[in-house]
Amino acid sequence: ILILGLSALRNRVSFRMAARNLPRRRTQTVLVVLGLMLATMLFSASFTTGDTLTNSLRVEALKNLGQVDVQVQAKGASGQQQFGQTTSQRANYFDAGVADDVRDKLSDEDRVAGVAPAAIETVPVTAKGSDLSEPSTDVLGLDENRMNGFDSLQTASGKTLDPSDLGENEVYLSADAAKGLDVGKGDEIEATFARKIDPTAAPNAPPDAAAMAVPVPQPSNLTVAGVYERGANPASSTSMVMPLERLQVRVGEEGDINTVLITHEGPAVEGAVGTDATVDALQPLLKENDLKAEPVKKDAIDQADSGGETFTSIFLLFGQFSVAAGVLLIFLIFVMLAAERKHELGIARAVGMRRGHLMRMFAFEGALYALLASALGSVAGVGVGWLMVRVIGKAFAGSGFTISFATSPQNVVIAFCLGMVLTFAVVLISSWRVSRLNVVRAIRDIPEPDKKGRSVRGVLLAIATPLAGAGLVWQGL
Repeated sequence: ILILGLSALRNRVSFRMAARNLPRRRTQTVLVVLGLMLATMLFSASFTTGDTLTNSLRVEALKNLGQVDVQVQAKGASGQQQFGQTTSQRANYFDAGVADDVRDKLSDEDRVAGVAPAAIETVPVTAKGSDLSEPSTDVLGLDENRMNGFDSLQTASGKTLDPSDLGENEVYLSADAAKGLDVGKGDEIEATFARKIDPTAAPNAPPDAAAMAVPVPQPSNLTVAGVYERGANPASSTSMVMPLERLQVRVGEEGDINTVLITHEGPAVEGAVGTDATVDALQPLLKENDLKAEPVKKDAIDQADSGGETFTSIFLLFGQFSVAAGVLLIFLIFVMLAAERKHELGIARAVGMRRGHLMRMFAFEGALYALLASALGSVAGVGVGWLMVRVIGKAFAGSGFTISFATSPQNVVIAFCLGMVLTFAVVLISSWRVSRLNVVRAIRDIPEPDKKGRSVRGVLLAIATPLAGAGLVWQGL
């Protein structure tokens, strides 16, 4: 644009002759702009669709993380333990005092908003009244006094549930778990915990339990004190919440925890920014206690972004076929414009305008068309992307994956620049092509003579074209 502006200042007559064609031929201008905006609109729609899918993947990935940015766990811990696992598999509990050490280590980190000890177990749950069961329900044990900065349990009506209000055998149940078990507030459920029991203290335990280190199934009758819609992070959608001390008693791990939750300042996505600094600050403590810090949110966002970039690349790749057609359309439009104005261009050359002036005039006019088309196309592409997202959303309806529309001003700017550069490059080639005219034939409006005869280049091109097509077909197959 800067080069064109300087050139327009030095060639004002050519610029005025080019600019006056836009308002004088309004219908033609509208048709040309609509034709030229195709490529830009495809770029913008691809970016918008890719951003929407990236945002949807982020929302899905962060659904069960919320404000939890980092988790401190024992090395080798991967998921929760089921019955029949060995002690080495279950030995992911550690001293709850580590949570205080973590808080002290991060006291100088301004971005850290909260540190909380927690325990997570996965247990089978059965409803007493309906006999329905959920084989894998996450049980989240929380210390409500340490949950500042983290998500709170919210019901569908927006009411906040406090785990400290729970009775001895009461729990809060997630909406998905309540739906699967067909239970509600006040109903009874049975959860079977894997309790670590010393055989000498529990006569009913298997005699070989200590040698095999197999946790003993211990059923617990619990009452649903409330149903929450969200907030039990980092548990899955099928979960229940109880105070940390009561979960520790039920699994035989009094005074121990299996995770320390860390949250940063800011919304869910922005909270992942300080992850690297937090993990680095904890390294000495982690090595001393044989622990590891999992950047769960950062990993989830990176994975979602990678998937979104893949979708964007796919849409852009398929869009290249339409862009190629758009390039041919742009070239055809300017060749037709030149043919329509052949008489006018011939007179301009006869009164002293050179080929370079003619080329500049077409370049100026094409740049104005490209400017309008790219601006409109980049904005219209957002609307096209929104329509594509609606179609994709209907395709995913019922699968549990929610499409969350998202776009950004950067997408519009990048699409505008890509469309402008592509369109103007074709305009320059077209301008060079149309400037090659014979003055006499142009003034008299005589068609160009047919070039008869064969050339070596023409024959080679005629042979190479179908061969290239056949090669592309073979490669595609």
